[in-house]
Formats: sequence, structure tokens, C-alpha cells
Amino acid sequence: MDHPAKFLNQLKAGIYSKGRDPRLLDAIPQEAGPRRITFRGGAVHCVRPPHSEVLRPTSHLVSVTLAPTRDMEAGYGGGRLQKFDALRGMIEINPANLESTWHSPDAANYVHIALPPQTLLELAEQELDRGSIDLQPIPFGTVDRKALYLAQMLKAELSEREAANELYVDSLITLFGIHLLRTYASSGKALKVKGGLPPHKARRVRDYLQENLSRKVSVVDLATLCELSPGRFIKAFSTSFGQSPHQYLLHLRLSAAELMLVGSDLAITEVAHLSGFSSQSHLTATMRRYKNTTPAQIRASR
Repeated sequence: MDHPAKFLNQLKAGIYSKGRDPRLLDAIPQEAGPRRITFRGGAVHCVRPPHSEVLRPTSHLVSVTLAPTRDMEAGYGGGRLQKFDALRGMIEINPANLESTWHSPDAANYVHIALPPQTLLELAEQELDRGSIDLQPIPFGTVDRKALYLAQMLKAELSEREAANELYVDSLITLFGIHLLRTYASSGKALKVKGGLPPHKARRVRDYLQENLSRKVSVVDLATLCELSPGRFIKAFSTSFGQSPHQYLLHLRLSAAELMLVGSDLAITEVAHLSGFSSQSHLTATMRRYKNTTPAQIRASR
């Protein structure tokens, strides 16, 4: 946590005189969940059923996933939608005035933080001595543990109290804005997760893994793809995706197996082969361990 006492003192001194923008969270339906608009920005805790939506926020809109959501689809600027699993702690950045499309086939639980461009620019000037910032979308699936920590504190204040304390919410939004600037914003340079893979390399390795689920994939192959040594690649990948390459690939393979079990009549042995498992028993043991179910149970429940 970066100098919380400093921000609280600034807020108490009343240095923010522009007032709240009541339209700040208009892009998010009122029924999505409890919200609070402050001088710095706004935050809303969303618990939503399966839904699809198109967003074009007038402020920078950042979401942090609080509970995993499978088979999400999303895209920016009217481009092709990408499919991914939203892990706990996934952060997504929707810059102001950029249209995004979202489809969630499962219930979703997340926190939205809205930051007007002028607010973020003021934070950059006051805290980082920057006169300009460049904020762009980051790869889907990026996990940010500090963002998750701040989002959980916002969720607790918004959802577990009869009336959220504006001063406290404003300080958390301020801290979140500074974290966003330090980790993701640049001045025209390539964006990357701090210590992680640049977005284009994260996208390259993710696409490669999705296209080669049934093949044997080595860390050396993935590191070469990203032009890194194996050791540096593992560290950078884990920072960007929140888990090791092995764990991430295993998660992709289990998700692919579930899709085939539900959406096809392929034999379970064939599903195991196509999703990268050595045998039906290997798939069954792995699914029981990580999903608390079996291929036969998933096939029977469809």
C-alpha cells in the first residue's frame, strides 16, 4: 500500500474541488451492484448473471475479477472476440471512449473502477511527475494480485456496509489509480505488466498454447517463442498470467476437455487425446483433482 496516510490527509484537507460526476458509472447497469462515486472516480461491486454487453465508457474503466468465470469472450474496437477464462485477480483495462464487447456465459463477480482521464493525468503529474500518459488494453487473462487486494477492499466497503464511507472509497480509488499508472501506463512505449511479458509476446504465447493443446509443449519452446531464456520466461509468464506455464496449460486443457464432453459425442478416450492428456485415466485423475468432478459425470449431466 503506497502512502495511505498521505492520501487520507489530502482528502480531509478538501483539496479536490471539482466535485463528483454523477454520470461516471452510467455504463454499468444500476442493478449490477452497489456503487459509490467520489471526487477521484467511482467503484461498483458487480454480481451478475450470464450476460452480454457493449461498453463505451467516457472514463477509463478497469475491472478486477473476484471469482473465476469460464469461457469469457471479449474484444475491443469491434474486432474479433477472444475466448479465455477469467481467473481470480484478472485485471482488464478499457481506456476511455474505446468500445468493448463482452460475453459471459456464467455468473460474474468483479469490481469496476472508473477513473476520468483528467483524474489519472492529475495523479500522474502529482505522484509520478509525468505530463502525459498512454493507457491501452492489456492481454486478456492478466492476473494482478495487488489490484485484487485493492478490489477486495473496495468490495468489502461497498457491499458489507449500509453506506460506504466516501473518504475511504476515494482513498482506495486513488491508490488503485497510482498502481494503474505505475504498472500499466507509459508515455508512448510498449506496455507490459511490470516484470512480465510485453502484451504482444503474452498474446503470442497464449495463442500458441491454445493451438497446441494436444501436443507436448516445453518451456524451452515457449521461451524461444518469446526470445527469452527459460528462467526469465518462467518468471515473466508467471507475473503476466498469475500462474506457471504448466498450470496455465493444464487449465486450458481441462477447459477444452469440458467443452468437448458437453458439446460433442466423442468418446472420452478421444477427448483425452485431443485435449492433451495421455489417457482417459490421466484426464479423469486430473479433472477429479482440480475440478472435483470426472469426465463421466460431466458427460452424464449435459
